[in-house]
Amino acid sequence: MAMTREENDLLTQVDNGAPMGEMFRQHYWLPAVPSSKLEAGGAPMRIRLLGSNYVVFRADDGRVGCFDELCPHRKASLVLAQNEDNALRCIYHGWKFSVDGRMIEAPNQVGDQERFCRNVRFNAYRVEDRGGIVWVWLGRGETPPPFPDLPFTYLPADQRSVTSQEVPTNWLQGVEASMDSSHVGVLHESTTQITASGGNQRINMTKALAPRMEFEDRPYGYRYAALREMSDQGVYARINNFVMPWYGVICAPEPNGPATVFFSTPVDDTTHRAWFVHYNVHRPLGMTIMSATPDVWNFPPLPPGTAADGWGQNRDLMKRGHATGFPQHLGTEDFAMFLSQGPIHDRTDEQLCSADAAVVKVRQLLLRSVREFLDGKIPHLANNPDLDYRTANSVGGLLRPGEDWRSLAADAAPVATAG
Repeated sequence: MAMTREENDLLTQVDNGAPMGEMFRQHYWLPAVPSSKLEAGGAPMRIRLLGSNYVVFRADDGRVGCFDELCPHRKASLVLAQNEDNALRCIYHGWKFSVDGRMIEAPNQVGDQERFCRNVRFNAYRVEDRGGIVWVWLGRGETPPPFPDLPFTYLPADQRSVTSQEVPTNWLQGVEASMDSSHVGVLHESTTQITASGGNQRINMTKALAPRMEFEDRPYGYRYAALREMSDQGVYARINNFVMPWYGVICAPEPNGPATVFFSTPVDDTTHRAWFVHYNVHRPLGMTIMSATPDVWNFPPLPPGTAADGWGQNRDLMKRGHATGFPQHLGTEDFAMFLSQGPIHDRTDEQLCSADAAVVKVRQLLLRSVREFLDGKIPHLANNPDLDYRTANSVGGLLRPGEDWRSLAADAAPVATAG
């Protein structure tokens, strides 16, 4: 059944008080910036989330602060501020804000400065620096939502890499791709062949393009098995997890290899930030196609062209056998698809097939959650007694005759824990 215009708008819009954006703001932590981008005592950074601008910085003592971007005085940008004494000082008039969210100086105010500072309306936000990412909670109240302590967040730095790229399309296009198992064997056929030159199980996805899908609801969202009949080997199963509201936890292509978490967070209605976390719970990550990242804030690369030239697609390379003509990176191939769908993909005229079941389920969970929010409830998948993000482990492998895919999931490596 095609989606209605109202449903498409409810799913995609996050700006200007849109219900989905307000639900994210109140009930979820948002990835803001790779931890490595913030230098102690260094330059503040502007970040844009849910259609609003913020400033983040690392103080001299290593703590991270997040404020509204504009100084509450005359609305100059705090991106230009001096980072000093574990605080930001606005260079316009010297107003100063400590990393823990207090206004502490107003040099141009006559009289009781301390009292004046206490009465200035100033927004500072909760911050967590975990898993190589600085996360912020933009909601109201004293108690933040549960932190998404996914399997990579407690790993040491040498067992993970974090990279991201801003993409000029709506956030949901990226989220849906992370749960679209059948596109991998087509769109990423050449990338898979290149990365599997030493042999890995993901090459099986290029041999069977119509997976059978089976689902299991989980407290954080769902997990699914994409089952591919391999005539000579049995059944190849990929068991992946969707974690509300945007995390796709994707299994490693070979036993004890690196897995990936893809997530696409809303910058505004027509822009998102694509995140790629590559991690290995068993050993140091080393150099991989993901960890060999020249710029953690602008990688993988966007397609090199515009719509006028097919987004820079290399047709000569396609004649020589490359499946897409976008050899830059697996992510570049995905970005080209998002761009070709338009700034906000119109889901009202789609014609879906059996392989799209996981994408449909993403939409259903998001719609259910935002409608719960509109009814004044805490969305069930945002906070419930059984919620444990650490159990969102994904695994792939060949099933023995008669073996249930859930047994493969049960054999997955235990999650990493603090310490």
